[in-house]
Amino acid sequence: MDFKETETQFAVLAESLPQLVWSSRPDGSVDYVNRRWREFTGIPGDQFLGTGWEAAVHPDDLPQVREHWTRSLETGQAYEWEYRVKASTGGYQWFLSRAIPIQDLSGKITRWFGTSTNINAQKMAEEALRMLESQYRLALEAANLGTWQIDLENNLITWDEGSCALYHIPHNGLYSLTLEEAWAMIHPEDLEGVKGRIAAAAAPESDGKYDSQYRAILPDGKLRWFRSHGQALYTNEGGVHRVISLYGVVSDITERHALEEGQKLLTRELNHRVKNLFAIANGMVSMTARTAKDTKDMANALRGRLSALSRAHELVQPASASEMGEGPDVEFARLIEAVLEPYRQAGQNKIAIEGPSVLVGSNTTTSLALVLHELATNAAKYGCLSCAEGELVIRWAIQDENVDLLWTESGGPSIESPPTFEGFGTQLSQRSIAGQLGGALEREWRTEGLRVRMILPLNRLSA
Repeated sequence: MDFKETETQFAVLAESLPQLVWSSRPDGSVDYVNRRWREFTGIPGDQFLGTGWEAAVHPDDLPQVREHWTRSLETGQAYEWEYRVKASTGGYQWFLSRAIPIQDLSGKITRWFGTSTNINAQKMAEEALRMLESQYRLALEAANLGTWQIDLENNLITWDEGSCALYHIPHNGLYSLTLEEAWAMIHPEDLEGVKGRIAAAAAPESDGKYDSQYRAILPDGKLRWFRSHGQALYTNEGGVHRVISLYGVVSDITERHALEEGQKLLTRELNHRVKNLFAIANGMVSMTARTAKDTKDMANALRGRLSALSRAHELVQPASASEMGEGPDVEFARLIEAVLEPYRQAGQNKIAIEGPSVLVGSNTTTSLALVLHELATNAAKYGCLSCAEGELVIRWAIQDENVDLLWTESGGPSIESPPTFEGFGTQLSQRSIAGQLGGALEREWRTEGLRVRMILPLNRLSA
């Protein structure tokens, strides 16, 4: 078969292929393009010859196209590159061009044959996927979420960069660890619950949904609350439907959890205080009725006591976030007086308040007033303020940067034994003194009456 016949066969093949086909001389000068090249670009074949084909290449892509084409011509290595080509209908489309050298018996390159395949749809799909991934990543970052996947067959869990950041673990892309290593990070009290929910999501009869809240111990020893929710991935093999993995997202809910717990405590506290207010009001009516000369005297006395109760109630209102630290300081003695004013009875209930000047900061007034309010309420219900002969002495001194306070009751009903039940008021008092004020509270249930000792750090009182 002579060269001319080979050329003819090549031309027939080139014209029948769906790709854009071309050929060039050893120096890279194009000497042939098929009909599809001409139809796609709208450029006549003779204008494509030599370097005329460059007019169809996107200007931004042309420098690299030239660079790679020149490198192949110099080295004799096959050519492959992606670039945009201008269509006769307007706009550019992506093509993948490949070319191989043809050598004679001596190994000298005599010609290059190449094809250009339209990959525009693939490029658009890749771009759409990249955009979707970018939007997905931005959404995860905005929501401060991380992603994870559990390989149930190999007992591995894989975290993305977001999950690693939430757990304070150095990362470089995806990070995999065994489930045992992941279990070690979960608080022991929450571990079985997490395992149980994963097992439930992976069960054959399950809908595959997984949702769990748990505490994790970070590498620095800090404890954080997380919420993790996801979905099971199934496979069918031999008619068996089974779960092979779980995938989902995780978020740090520490602040939200603390807010929810605070709201629950506030609700309980509000309910408790409302009940106490009703009990106090009822007690005031009874006590006032016993000592009043007539209905007018009773009304005046009761109105005054309820007003005092209202003033004390204002002192224990929780400060809003915007007002935190901005309220005026309150004298310790004034705070005690305001809380106990509703319990004073004319000619009855001797109440003594003695101690040096101490300022209570606006951020700690609520906590301390609540404790005094609880003690006074209990004293009015069961202790020295529940009868005319009762006496209450409150004294404090300053020792070693602390306020040492004694609340001493006497003259009330005899105490046979300490109470066996610790109510919410008692728990609230203990939490306020020990937790919020960093102090200590001790109760001594004496036969003649309750004695309470409180140690309150000065620096916390003035906060």
